[in-house]
Amino acid sequence: MRKILKWLKKCPLLAMLLMTWAFLTLYTLSQGKLAYALSNRPLQNPVFTALLDKNAGGDELDIPDSVLADLESETDLADGEKPYGSAETDSGADGDQASRHPEGSGTEADDSNGSGTEADDSNDSNSSNGDGAEKGGAADPETAATDTQEPDGERLQAEKDGTDGKEADGDFSEPEVGVTKYKKYKKVKTDSPYYSDPGKYALTTTYNYQKVKKDYFDDAVFIGDSRTVGMQDYSGLDNATFFAKTGLNVYQALDDEFITDPESGKNVSVSYMLQHYRYKKIYFMIGINELGTGNTQTFQKAYGRVLRKFRAWQPDAVIYIQGIIAVSKSRSETDPIFNNININDKNVAISEFANGIDVFYLDVNPLVTDDEGNLKADYTFDEIHMYAQYYKRWTRFLMKHAVVR
Repeated sequence: MRKILKWLKKCPLLAMLLMTWAFLTLYTLSQGKLAYALSNRPLQNPVFTALLDKNAGGDELDIPDSVLADLESETDLADGEKPYGSAETDSGADGDQASRHPEGSGTEADDSNGSGTEADDSNDSNSSNGDGAEKGGAADPETAATDTQEPDGERLQAEKDGTDGKEADGDFSEPEVGVTKYKKYKKVKTDSPYYSDPGKYALTTTYNYQKVKKDYFDDAVFIGDSRTVGMQDYSGLDNATFFAKTGLNVYQALDDEFITDPESGKNVSVSYMLQHYRYKKIYFMIGINELGTGNTQTFQKAYGRVLRKFRAWQPDAVIYIQGIIAVSKSRSETDPIFNNININDKNVAISEFANGIDVFYLDVNPLVTDDEGNLKADYTFDEIHMYAQYYKRWTRFLMKHAVVR
């Protein structure tokens, strides 16, 4: 220590710089500004951002090296290839948005809140016990699928267009191709390294969907995070397969070994299961845990990587990209990361992978959000996850948006 002090006396300028640095460090720590700077101003390189940022639980995401290598390289894509890409189609004009899900926008307006078409669900909150863990609240999917009080939004749109969901004479040789449309609104200025306001939101891919019963999901697999865990517990789809885990993220979704192989009894990954078993439908919802990891471009790239793997391992499966469900208004307005602008930015990004042929974008948000696009306050117990009884809306939505060939 004495030697260090003698050395500092010989270099007064260095000693002064060190003292200044120490003072500023202590000051920023005392004011809590250093933590803020680290969480809100990460390196802008998306790969390093993914390594530095935190997920919803506050723990650093452990992104496998193989994923980072794929994100840094485009060698697995042909020149100019954009897998599952669809031409962007905007409906509506630029300007202020009167409603998050306005009538006639192509969303499930007939099912949206305040329309009066889901009177059977309007009293669900009265049966809630307040803990969000009562499985008895989920409706029987068989009954829900035949509920005639809920007209199909796509069918009504087809009737409005004069097609009634049928092909014109002489067009039977052409396969039906769905289109993912977007509704524009006035952008909100953001100052975040994670996202920007896209100025539009994605609508469920327009397609001649059919209503199905529970057995449609016999060969379906649901892959996702805690929201999908809720779907597994409360949907009533006990015949479907679920690869769901709380905290699962798009960077670990394929390689995390949390599934019990029914044959060997060993813990295996999604990639193992998809390479050893066959599924005809893949329902994928993920993204809430990644809102503060990387930016939207990083997330989109990783999401596309997962879809490419799905297609390679399950070439005959219909892939349903499910939009990330919004959070509550109070959470969205107070959290710089976990907010609905960020969620919408991610949803617009992943919707671009829908091609209307074997990949479809489904958005259940209109059925569980208010007119501003926030998860209804009385639907959630923690501002992020829904009470058990509201999963029947999600289940019914999927049963009314099935691709049958």
